[in-house]
Amino acid sequence: MNVLGINCVFHESSAAVVVDGVVLAEVEEERFNRVKHAKPARVDNAHHLPAAAIAHCLRVAGLEAAAIDVIACSFDPGIRRKAFSNDPWGDPGGWGSEAGEKEFLRSLERIPAAVSELLAMDVTDRFRWVPHHMAHGASTYYSAGDDKAAVLVVDGIGEFATAMLAGGYGKEIRLLEELHYPDSVGFVWEKLSSHLGFSEYDACKVMGLAAYGDATRYSGAFEELTGGDGPLRVRSDLFRFRLDDFAALEKLLGQRRGPQDPLGQRHADVAAALQHWTDQTILNLAGRLYDLHPASTLCYAGGVALNCSTNWVLKEKGPFSRVHIPPAPHDGGTAAGAALWSCQPSLPGAGPSETGATVYSGPAYTETEITAAFAAAGLIPRRSTDIAAEVARRVADGQIVGWFQGAMEIGPRALGNRSLIADPRDPGMRELLNRKVKHREDFRPFAPSVLEERARDWFELGRDSESYRYMLYACPARPERAARIPAVLHVDGTSRIQTVSAAQNPLYHRMISCFEGITGVPMVLNTSFNDSEPIVCSPEDALATFAGTRIDAVAIGDHIAERHTAEEW
Repeated sequence: MNVLGINCVFHESSAAVVVDGVVLAEVEEERFNRVKHAKPARVDNAHHLPAAAIAHCLRVAGLEAAAIDVIACSFDPGIRRKAFSNDPWGDPGGWGSEAGEKEFLRSLERIPAAVSELLAMDVTDRFRWVPHHMAHGASTYYSAGDDKAAVLVVDGIGEFATAMLAGGYGKEIRLLEELHYPDSVGFVWEKLSSHLGFSEYDACKVMGLAAYGDATRYSGAFEELTGGDGPLRVRSDLFRFRLDDFAALEKLLGQRRGPQDPLGQRHADVAAALQHWTDQTILNLAGRLYDLHPASTLCYAGGVALNCSTNWVLKEKGPFSRVHIPPAPHDGGTAAGAALWSCQPSLPGAGPSETGATVYSGPAYTETEITAAFAAAGLIPRRSTDIAAEVARRVADGQIVGWFQGAMEIGPRALGNRSLIADPRDPGMRELLNRKVKHREDFRPFAPSVLEERARDWFELGRDSESYRYMLYACPARPERAARIPAVLHVDGTSRIQTVSAAQNPLYHRMISCFEGITGVPMVLNTSFNDSEPIVCSPEDALATFAGTRIDAVAIGDHIAERHTAEEW
């Protein structure tokens, strides 16, 4: 069976193609349209499709539109209609209001027709709505290889649910319990990110800031806002999620910070309290799920599953002996999840196939396309006879190198094919990257890519998890090693590591191995190849970022170009 999965309702628009239960392609639209998150989440644009992502996935799978058996969209309007009620603190004409909901449903109803127009055929009989949280759950369960696993999904909101507790029973994922709006961990993060002067999408900044704070200072405020460490009971009258209203929060947490205002200790303390509350809330949910479905494996997804600090706590302190998180646990992964869920009845056998997670199925570029991009940028690259060894040498000598290789990775984190690479030993590298390359806040940490077979020598990994390969846990560095890698350590002594195996990414593994041969350190600093934009997708994107930032060299395939003069800055 050939299934096209689509995520287009809120944000992180994406597409995937699954053939006979195997994900052949999965990609996010933002990489093509160069708009972060692909589009804003509005009531009137649910039918705006990830057209470029769909085209790419069909091309990779070698399918014409007529060969698609099912089109699966990761949202179910039927559930939404039954669950919706007016929010007393809704946005007039927008989210939570009756008028806004009518507009949203009209936009949802236009999705099948929009797909028919895009594919130039009537898809009515092939179109399927998949519950949003079931799509999240499928994205992690069907790649975990355990047909009895528990499934936990936590995000902002699906149709109306904010968390799903479910169990795996062979091919089937059975819903056990849900949380509903306004009891939303994801929305709490969005609102408090805005309160702290960032955007609602900047949870990663708040996570980084939390390590500088004292969680106890605002523990009382969080008890009033959310019920504290007990059952989740979010005070929507205080949060007023859908309004630009922070008056009640300011009484409890202090004045809202403006985007250009300086960061103070109070802001770090709020972030720390939020992080602690999240840790405890997710542990409580995992404990409840274990009571309902006492499995050995927990399959975890949803936007909150991108919180690396909480993921570590869940893995080490939670009741499950194994935690599996896919590389795209956010909404971008629901296209593949919807497709996987839809194809299960047609597959042979009693349980899900052990396909593993698909990581590198985005666009790859030919030699001709790469050389044309260099020419268009006015650059004359040199052909390297050993690109891995040369880049390792440059990084060991202190250079920042753009590393663009093979097919693009899925998910919000660069996993070694669209990365900026630097020396983790350099104590000044973090400041240089934040100020001169990434143009972002100084407090934000950087992550290492470390050889999988050497990771335990340098980091306290705790319980095993294949999800270390996707940069999804913040774990402590070994004290005796920490001083050698200051550029990839956060203030609390942790690193959000990515382990790299020779089987999954042989060229990247070899480059890091070459770096270890030079320096004795089996890792490089890895950050996404971008500058306040989506991660680069094409050679043209990479060369534009190279031209606009303080990157010393760029390696695309076997071609390498370097910056020759300081006058360019």
